[in-house]
Amino acid sequence: MVEQDGPVVRTHYSTHGTVEHRDLTGVDLAGLIRRQQSAFEQRHEPVEWNVHSHDATAPHLTRALRDAGFTPGWERTVLATDIAALSGPVPAPPGHRLRHLGHREHLTRARIRDLAATTGPHRRPFTEVEADGRHLNWEVNVPLLEHDGRIVGAGWAESVDGTEFTAIGGMTGPHPEFLPMWASWARNGLSRRPGRQPSDVRFIVAEADGALRRALLGAGFQAITSVRSYHWAPPVTPARVRPVRMLFDDPEHDDVWDRFRERFAFKPSIRVFPGTAEPPESITWHLAAITDDPDGSTVDELQAVIERGLLACTKPGEDLYWLDWNHQGYRFDPRRVDGPGRPRRPGSAYPDGDYHLYVTRDIRLGTFGHPWEDSLCVFGDDLLAHVEDRLTALLGTVLRRGGRNVGNTWTFGPDRSSGPVPGARSGYSA
Repeated sequence: MVEQDGPVVRTHYSTHGTVEHRDLTGVDLAGLIRRQQSAFEQRHEPVEWNVHSHDATAPHLTRALRDAGFTPGWERTVLATDIAALSGPVPAPPGHRLRHLGHREHLTRARIRDLAATTGPHRRPFTEVEADGRHLNWEVNVPLLEHDGRIVGAGWAESVDGTEFTAIGGMTGPHPEFLPMWASWARNGLSRRPGRQPSDVRFIVAEADGALRRALLGAGFQAITSVRSYHWAPPVTPARVRPVRMLFDDPEHDDVWDRFRERFAFKPSIRVFPGTAEPPESITWHLAAITDDPDGSTVDELQAVIERGLLACTKPGEDLYWLDWNHQGYRFDPRRVDGPGRPRRPGSAYPDGDYHLYVTRDIRLGTFGHPWEDSLCVFGDDLLAHVEDRLTALLGTVLRRGGRNVGNTWTFGPDRSSGPVPGARSGYSA
């Protein structure tokens, strides 16, 4: 979650936070710092505040931070280069091989985490990049150095949205052979979301010291300024994990989908409904009553009913999953989202264009939205006890109970290609 307070921007991760600032000339530094400390203390977050040496107010800010209890940490040089200056490729050391991290390389990711944990500090820890769920090869690129089939070096760089920069988040060692790989990635437009032009990315920026700094300078980077971190932590224990974690290329994401498919015999189709073998403890409603809602208020009310039910039926500390067929999903703690200073709850129960699923890790309860049938299935006795009456009042038409039609509907089957049932409208009979 990002919040602005005058010339500073706070980023809250729930496990920790950071502060960035613009020009602080004429600002009451002591008061500004106290407000930031109060905001982070309310969230039980330790904070890192970075001060750049080129800032005119850096000496005054440094003194004010120390007076407020901040302690100095690492210091690094900020370096940058035009990607056009990075010619290549640079060959790998003898006996080694260069390649890029691919999707579903879960063991390789674990190896990168181990290497990253024993090096640094990095501009952006690899675990933070993963937790942000940045799209591999769209927003983040990870070159690897292998020897005898084992990963011995890695680096990660990210596109900086809305700028001409790609930023090196970290390297597990001085690997100049990675630089032309990043330049090619940026030059060919892979460091952007669809729609951004390759020419938008012109520069690569990094923070480094020691051997990595020397390697970057030797590769043509120029030193721009230096940056020192200052750290402060409130006298409370911070949370260990974020309240929301994006899942894109994660075994956890695939595992939940696989177990849902197995239990519900999920078979996606735009023609054959319902698409799942609904369990006995389930009710499915038609969504026609809210599909054409002009202002979305009924959809919001549906979401509120589902959220209250999920919160009532999960245990403290139990995570939920919101999954979107063939897209990224999320794991989240329903007790640590929404409200002041908290991230928004991900997703929605309403299937807006694709299959949407709220579910517990053990698949004991949840919701399944079918976009083609225009339906919502709620399963789990506990959840139904909390939402059935309100959803029936809101949606009206109940299609199935326990997977069985209630008598006022019919369901498309595999032979729908032969044509609709006479007298039926949109798949439902009077």
